Amino acid sequence: MDDIYDLIDDYFNKLIALPQFKRLQELKEIIKKKYSLLIVGFKTNEANYEEAKRYKNYMADFDALRNKLVESKRKLYEKEEVKEYFSLEHEIQEIINKDMDLLKETISKDYLKPRKCMLSRKNA
Repeated sequence: MDDIYDLIDDYFNKLIALPQFKRLQELKEIIKKKYSLLIVGFKTNEANYEEAKRYKNYMADFDALRNKLVESKRKLYEKEEVKEYFSLEHEIQEIINKDMDLLKETISKDYLKPRKCMLSRKNA
C-alpha cells in the first residue's frame, strides 16, 4: 500500500513543480497584499448577502445588497492578476482532469475484460 502513496506523492510533487502552479502561488500572495481591501469588501458583501437570502422576502433592501455584492465582485475580478490567477487555476484543473481521465481509462481496461463465470445455469 505504501507504493500507492509514493505514486500520489510523486504526482503532487510534479504538479506543484509546474510553472503554472508556481505562478499561481505568486499571484495568490500578490493578490492578497495588493487587493486586501477589495477582498475584505467582497467577502463582507458576500456574507451580508448570504445572510439576507434567508429573509429576502422581508427585506426592502435585498436588491441593494445583491448589487453591492455584484459590484464588489466585479471590481476584484477585473484586476489583471485575478484574471491570470483564475486562468492558471483553470489550466491546472484541465491538467488534473486529463490525468484523471487517463487513470480511469487505464483502470477501466482491467475491469472491462470479459471474465469467465465459474457458475452458469448449466452447472446449477
